[in-house]
Amino acid sequence: MKIFIIPFLLISASLYGQVMTFDQSQDLNFTVNYANGDTLSKYIMKDGSEIIVGGQLKFGKPLNQNKVFTRLFFGEVNLLKALLSPPIQLSDVYIGEEVTITSIRVGHTKISKNSPLVISLYVQNPKSPLGGRNRTVADIEKAIETGEIINPNAAMTREQAIAKLKESKELLDLGMMPQEEYDALKLKLTPIIMKQ
Repeated sequence: MKIFIIPFLLISASLYGQVMTFDQSQDLNFTVNYANGDTLSKYIMKDGSEIIVGGQLKFGKPLNQNKVFTRLFFGEVNLLKALLSPPIQLSDVYIGEEVTITSIRVGHTKISKNSPLVISLYVQNPKSPLGGRNRTVADIEKAIETGEIINPNAAMTREQAIAKLKESKELLDLGMMPQEEYDALKLKLTPIIMKQ
């Protein structure tokens, strides 16, 4: 009996405990260990923010003039499904839609395993009708970079930190924020602002 339990636990841990960073996804010595469609439980993006199964994302705006998203699709799209039938892009009526991440998947950028990985997500809108809940985010790094996806867990940018500190200073000057709270916020935001 113990012989069957130990391999099962090892397989379970390897299937559900995978964590990958952006740097690892670009390291060819690392990526050869992954096949297209392998799943992760957490992905740490180029900016340091984390994408986790069960986490929340929000759709931003389409990048192109056709009012359709270039990286957001209906259903769960993979290479085989895409070859059989072209995936359907989401239109701008989905701007602002909030979704839950149901799966994080890896895919090689070339046919060979000796290529970098692209991280894609299967997401779901639980408020949508049952048959239309599933969506695919192809290449999460590019989707966030272009503004098609908004990551609420993203690290604060330098510009955002400056704006937040200015707003807090105004509140302090108006007597609507205590000095101690402003000082704590300034201490927290200073490393972000000073980082060039």
